Amino acid sequence: MTTRLKFAIIGLGQCGGNLANSFAKYGYPSMAVNTSILDLKDLANIPENRKIHAPLNDTDGAGKDPRIGEKAIFSHLPNILSGIQQFVSGADAILVTAGLGGGTGSNIALLGNMLKRFNLPIVALVTIPTNDESALSKVNALRAINRIVGENFDSCIIVDNNKILQQFPDSSLSAFYPQANDYVVKTFTNFNSLSTEFSAKSLISFDNEDFRKVLLSKGILIFGETELAATQINTLDDILPRLKEIWQTSGLMAEGFNFATAASGAISIYAPAAILQKTSSRFLNALGEEFKALTNGATCYFGLYEVPNSTTIKISTMLGRLTIPVRLQEMLIEASSEGKNLTQKLAQELPTLDISALDDMELFSNGPAPVAHTSSDTHVMSRDAVSNATTGSSYANEPSPSQGHSNNAGKDTDLDLENRSYSLEEYVKLKKSKSPAG
Repeated sequence: MTTRLKFAIIGLGQCGGNLANSFAKYGYPSMAVNTSILDLKDLANIPENRKIHAPLNDTDGAGKDPRIGEKAIFSHLPNILSGIQQFVSGADAILVTAGLGGGTGSNIALLGNMLKRFNLPIVALVTIPTNDESALSKVNALRAINRIVGENFDSCIIVDNNKILQQFPDSSLSAFYPQANDYVVKTFTNFNSLSTEFSAKSLISFDNEDFRKVLLSKGILIFGETELAATQINTLDDILPRLKEIWQTSGLMAEGFNFATAASGAISIYAPAAILQKTSSRFLNALGEEFKALTNGATCYFGLYEVPNSTTIKISTMLGRLTIPVRLQEMLIEASSEGKNLTQKLAQELPTLDISALDDMELFSNGPAPVAHTSSDTHVMSRDAVSNATTGSSYANEPSPSQGHSNNAGKDTDLDLENRSYSLEEYVKLKKSKSPAG
């Protein structure tokens, strides 16, 4: 594949790794960084030496907790930077992919800060949660977006998972995300591919520097494409409504942008010769006016190509340096309401059962109380026990009266043993020592 810019793709977290894996399928050099070893194992298109496992201690994954993801990244920082330094050598730009609902991918801004040391342009391609995902995922995403926009990224592409659900309603569970990832990557790749890929004759060239200007214009970037059968239209004037549709619906990207905030954009058209011959030169003026009205005077880079023997008309367009879209404002309202509810749940005390009805119940018979035999138990010998222990013809350790002790000495010994506290071990030894030998 011949590309305008040589991108080095770095996937962070599960979703980011899956997107990087799709980029690798299209020939882009790709690597993945993740706190979960299980997610890394599934990335078949990425070589093992480009998979960096960065867990926190003995954990696997981050459990949607960005704090764990952050600590994990910092704990493996030398290994991550060493792997990236070798990987990005020779690249024109770095594209970082991530899902913003989880605990690892939500740290994409942290990774972006680290990547600035390589002095390469950095583009973020991220996904945001669906409406039915948890408040935790939405809060993670919104915090991450705020850190991305206006920091160290040269642009940010926001893919809306809600739009993916709409685009692929009939996909099987196993094919759903691979299809969505492939769609996003293929659309981006078509923009990044040189026109020679299409065997096209350039009438107005959309060159590499034009592409770079729009792509790296800071802020949020949207792009999209559509393809029409040449039999559906008479002249290129008929494609203007389709262009508006691409800008307004944004493909799989978040929608609801204020297009007047755009600073730059691009439109490339690939058409068969028959259509171009029927189209008046006034079309370019009309297209330029349409773009200026939409963007309040943004710079537009045009590309117009004649494609021999083509039966279709292909349109690709980009808008750069956009501000936060309505979709994220709506998510903020959802996250605020749902997040407060979740916070209250986590703060409330866990209820206990009222077991006062069980207070008068005796479920065991009144037999002798059990004796706890533990090393800390103590035992007191009564006078009778001492007397019994000291009665006998011989002792294991004590001298008998015939060995030079008087009867009074024996009584003193009895008195000395009486009512003393002993540990269980001492008590057993004493009992054994005072037992009759025969």
